[in-house]
Amino acid sequence: MSEQTTLDDGDDRAMFWSSRVLRRALLDGDGSTIGVVQDLLLSPALANQAPALRGFVAQVDRRRIFVHQARVDAVGRDGVHLRGGTVDLRRFKARPGELLVTTQVVGTHSPQGPVTDVGFVESSLQDGTWHVHLVAAGAGRIRRRTVGTMPWSSIAAKFQSDDVTDDLALLLNLHKADAATAISALSDERRAELAAALDAGRLADVLEELPESEQVEILGQLETEDAIAVLDEMETDDEIDLLKELPAAAREELLAQMDEEEVARLRSLLSYHEDTAGGMMNPEAVIVSAETSVAEAIARLRDTDMPPALTMRIFIVESPTTTPTGRFLGSVTLPRLLKEPPTHEVGDCLETEIPTVTTSTPESDVAHLLARYDLLAVPVTDAADRLVGVVTVDDVIIRLIGGQAR
Repeated sequence: MSEQTTLDDGDDRAMFWSSRVLRRALLDGDGSTIGVVQDLLLSPALANQAPALRGFVAQVDRRRIFVHQARVDAVGRDGVHLRGGTVDLRRFKARPGELLVTTQVVGTHSPQGPVTDVGFVESSLQDGTWHVHLVAAGAGRIRRRTVGTMPWSSIAAKFQSDDVTDDLALLLNLHKADAATAISALSDERRAELAAALDAGRLADVLEELPESEQVEILGQLETEDAIAVLDEMETDDEIDLLKELPAAAREELLAQMDEEEVARLRSLLSYHEDTAGGMMNPEAVIVSAETSVAEAIARLRDTDMPPALTMRIFIVESPTTTPTGRFLGSVTLPRLLKEPPTHEVGDCLETEIPTVTTSTPESDVAHLLARYDLLAVPVTDAADRLVGVVTVDDVIIRLIGGQAR
């Protein structure tokens, strides 16, 4: 996020106060107002740590929704600007251990009076996270004035944690693979509690690291709406693998409550045999037309959260550019693009010698091809030579060792 001040104690990290964000307009990537910021949400934290900013609660069309802080591009005088993409309109629901700044932190008694504001500082790890750094205290009943600031530790004891909150904080601070190991070792009861308390995005990350049998068990313990939200956050190939593992009745119950267009896409992918390229592929990749400029293609790479194996190569097709695309033309690697003038078209530097596979290619043949040509990903085409997906080396490794990597 931009337009913050910096600390005045020799630390050049950026900082902002919650009062600069509250009641500001929520603006989409084009600058149009879509709502109003009402609150800031803090993640569960370990007893000796300051909580991190998880995101913002906003009012959009009479609905309170949640916007993750990573979606915010800048805080300006006109409001809070989001990066490109759509907004999740699911109603906001606070989870165990989370704190709302305006309703749970502001007003808390501190050594210098009631808390009136919360200051956030950018993480020293430069990983895009923000943590509570200071709180401001005020005086007066009608119009409070700030009388001082103090560290979060001065009021931390006011927010007592419990075992579930402590476990949540631990899971949020672990790498997703380590979080998966930790949650797998818990009792069924505690695991169900934590799965219900984790937000959909984080739970999706953890599930992708677990054996499919444990994924099925955990997903089955969630409310239907929460289960759908988790599936929506998973990588498409992992989502398909999990749906295939579910009992038929449970799978149909979930599909019956999803968007019809999304269900049609999922059913098409579910039709492929799991031991083929079609059964392993991810239909999502960075796909552009031959007329796309090098600068625009690189910008597309910056604005994606796809796995690294899917962002080292751009796939070039005839229109349309969503799978199934128009005729597949070739691909180009990111290192090659970086050597080209920004105004050149990607069609002028595409590589046509990279092999492709079809949806029916056996997984063992896909593995041999990736190894032979030293590829991170291979395109999958259909009988009409349209790009329908991509298989990455990660997909193949996990499949061939039977999920043991998880």
